[in-house]
Amino acid sequence: MSDGFYYWYRSARHAVSADRVIEALEANGVVLANPATGAVTAITNGPESWGEQVSIGRRELLASLSLGIAEEVNFQLWLNDETDVFTRFRSVGDAMTVVEFGLDGMTAAEQEEVIFAVSQAVETDRKGTMGLVIDRRGVTEDADWDSLVRGAPVPLGDWPDLLGVRLDVAARHPQLAAAQGRVEPPLMILARDP
Repeated sequence: MSDGFYYWYRSARHAVSADRVIEALEANGVVLANPATGAVTAITNGPESWGEQVSIGRRELLASLSLGIAEEVNFQLWLNDETDVFTRFRSVGDAMTVVEFGLDGMTAAEQEEVIFAVSQAVETDRKGTMGLVIDRRGVTEDADWDSLVRGAPVPLGDWPDLLGVRLDVAARHPQLAAAQGRVEPPLMILARDP
């Protein structure tokens, strides 16, 4: 993904089901089926093909989001019949998954609609949330967010718009421990100055 993203790190052990995540997104205007066609589409991830849309049943897609068979599942969510949200559920070791939402190709208003919907979904699993990264411009796309959220002292050059990590991770990280943030259990939330 490029140009903007929202990463939601979740405990693989205590996370709510993918069904509840999708239901929370849909309740806030980001839906699984294209509003114009009703199609649910997965995005291929090789090795035979990369990035192709493939029709899939809703139940089949939701079942695949448990990541029991594949370590990564790519698909489309929809803000409207013309604006899709590339979405990926991906394993991060045995203890964590990350749900990645692409914000590229959207207007600022559309990005905010998606950010709001995802933030509402996060509330359904706040206890199982391990980290959040919102970067509307994508300037931190190359940062090793997986390692940082797991507790590695990854140095930060550019900062995302919002970074949320577990309190113990923030306390051990040299830059995060010195930064001014707000506690929203179980996370320390750090926002970039506008």
